[in-house]
Amino acid sequence: METGFLIKSFLTLFTIIDPIGGVPFFLSISAGYSEEERKKIALRASLTACLTLLFFLWIGKYLLSFFQISVSSFRIAGGILLFLISMEMLFGKTTQVKTTERETLKVKEKEDVSIVPLGIPYLAGPGAITTTIILGETSTLYIKLGLSLIIFLVLLITFLIFSYSSKISKLLGELGTKAIVRILGLILASIAIEYITTGLKEIF
Repeated sequence: METGFLIKSFLTLFTIIDPIGGVPFFLSISAGYSEEERKKIALRASLTACLTLLFFLWIGKYLLSFFQISVSSFRIAGGILLFLISMEMLFGKTTQVKTTERETLKVKEKEDVSIVPLGIPYLAGPGAITTTIILGETSTLYIKLGLSLIIFLVLLITFLIFSYSSKISKLLGELGTKAIVRILGLILASIAIEYITTGLKEIF
């Protein structure tokens, strides 16, 4: 049961963070940098996202309590948010939930793009943060430690994908990348519906 939950959590976070779909965005904002510099940007961005998600994993429960938000309501709201992200993935659009067009245009004005907007909000965006809070809210200490490891693994994979983004982009091509993103979008849509139905059941 716990192993199945952790595997599902890994797939959920990996799908939401979507490092494969993020390769074109990463290549765009790191244009003009050398391969070595790109790896440093990928490392800082992944560490930023990892620390952000770990913070919400362990503190999220108390944030909900402080704002007097029930887990059921948060599940429904999170499910709706994830569903919107999944629709953008399914239709092959650049998600405006993670980062807006205006933020993307302002990227070139920044000297270091690894923290903002790559680490936050692109990798550790609203969808990933919401999911992390939901996963950690009712988890035991043992499960939370497992989730912490999963967050680390997902961001480690993200770092590796971004580090070799040029080769991955050439290997998959535009059509291959879109195909994978749409498959992940379908999975995410199913997870979103499950969050919503579970929240509704708990309320009623």
